[in-house]
Amino acid sequence: MTAIPDTAQPRLAAKARLKWDEVRQKHLLLFPEGLLVLNPTAQAVLERCDGRHAIAEITKTLSDQYQTDVSGDVQELLSKLAERGLVVLNATA
Repeated sequence: MTAIPDTAQPRLAAKARLKWDEVRQKHLLLFPEGLLVLNPTAQAVLERCDGRHAIAEITKTLSDQYQTDVSGDVQELLSKLAERGLVVLNATA
């Protein structure tokens, strides 16, 4: 897993979208090859992946919300999704 710079501004890839599934009563990440059922933390991270929020900002917001350091979880999730082409990491200066 490659570390992502905290200044990167992730966004969902064009082929991916978030959806609430009434049948499962869960949030999903849908993409052409399938779907991922999201836990609440993953859903909170991906809701903030709009290309405007830096990873550092996402991590701080969620760490404050959950009252624990979630930086490792955010990095791991976004790295794995970026490797699968489901998240695009916009680099900023």
